[in-house]
Amino acid sequence: MVKAVSALMTAALQVFAAEPALKMDRHFADMRVVSSDANARQLKLGYKKAVVVDLPIDIKEVLVADPATVTVIIRTTRRVYITGVGFGKTNIFFFGHDGRQIAALAVSVSEFAQPHPLE
Repeated sequence: MVKAVSALMTAALQVFAAEPALKMDRHFADMRVVSSDANARQLKLGYKKAVVVDLPIDIKEVLVADPATVTVIIRTTRRVYITGVGFGKTNIFFFGHDGRQIAALAVSVSEFAQPHPLE
């Protein structure tokens, strides 16, 4: 009888321990990725070099994954200046007024890279 109660208590503890994971799975089921670098255009940039990028529609927001690698200055609603300020790689995402991604860049900053046309 003690073994049966012990087994039942162990099973109950496993269910309670699994409950947060089940709630987490439901939480992630409601989540959606609204931006990704899956289709990002590659940009090679030299250290302390800059490039000017014109976008096709007005920019509302910009996300720079690693601001220690690049500085992004929004010059106009469609033009940005990107400067390599540290060695490494980062992503830059541009969003429009509706919250949708306009463009994504995968930027690589190195000592000898020449500003490279977007591929």
